Amino acid sequence: MEKEPPTYDYIIARRTYATILLITFVWCLLIFTAPAFWYLGDVFAEISSFIYYAFSTTCHQLDSRSFHIFGYKMGVCSRCTSIYIAFLIGTIVYPFFKRIDNVKLPSIWYLLIAAGSLLVDSSLEIFNFQDNTFLSRSVTGFILGFVLPFYLIPGFVNFVQEVVSFFKDSYDKKNA
Repeated sequence: MEKEPPTYDYIIARRTYATILLITFVWCLLIFTAPAFWYLGDVFAEISSFIYYAFSTTCHQLDSRSFHIFGYKMGVCSRCTSIYIAFLIGTIVYPFFKRIDNVKLPSIWYLLIAAGSLLVDSSLEIFNFQDNTFLSRSVTGFILGFVLPFYLIPGFVNFVQEVVSFFKDSYDKKNA
């Protein structure tokens, strides 16, 4: 029996997934590159400064709340590092659990539980009930980061398929 060629929607989904994976990989690589480049010094330290500055728009980067490599803090704090690394892992394993062209979202409860654990961890400290720990920040960040691709990938795939379909239909009508 001959295998059917992939559908147009599947090709779009695959390209969308590959783009998300590539962007996530580069983002995570930069988190590790910042301290490595600072360690190397010279022109690399200048690049490192730019990377730290770029990440400062998304993270507080407190030294005491960050993982360290070569004696220097990572590009973002431990919670953000855990979110981003877990997002990368979740993106990598996504095709083992779902089809790439899947646009159906999982139950919202998974996302609420993951986000709720992070919210509780943060709130306990904000309201002076209990200080969160390096471990609690990392674990709650990891949980949320791992769950997010299962919502964002189908959302992006659906969005890109809709946009491509819209422009394809517009083009077809114009040239009919």
